[in-house]
Amino acid sequence: MIDQDLVAFVAGLSTAAGSRVHLGNASQNTAYPFVVIRRIGGTTPKTLGGVSLFSRGQFSINVIAKEYADAYPIANTIHDALHGYYGTIGDTTVQSARCLSEPSDGSEIDGDKVTRWLTQDFLIVYR
Repeated sequence: MIDQDLVAFVAGLSTAAGSRVHLGNASQNTAYPFVVIRRIGGTTPKTLGGVSLFSRGQFSINVIAKEYADAYPIANTIHDALHGYYGTIGDTTVQSARCLSEPSDGSEIDGDKVTRWLTQDFLIVYR
């Protein structure tokens, strides 16, 4: 399934997040930096004859770190690897992948605790 294949793909990019790539959310005690991938939409259109076409999934890929200096290199590596990608990711055939929004800041500040959070959205057409 695309979700698990995407997690494995990002974990295999040799970023500072290493294998700390999670689907949906990460546990509260996850070491920084880490990546969270969320499916935020998608469709599988059909022809009038009922034949399924390639599916389209929109994914939010979030990098969470203590400092921007740790987060941006990870986000940029993911962007460079995924934007414009086509081929296979695990068992999934990717027809096209494109970045819909460049890494943007969603940081949280709670008193003296700061969590740097960069998010970018991708549209992936796959089968």
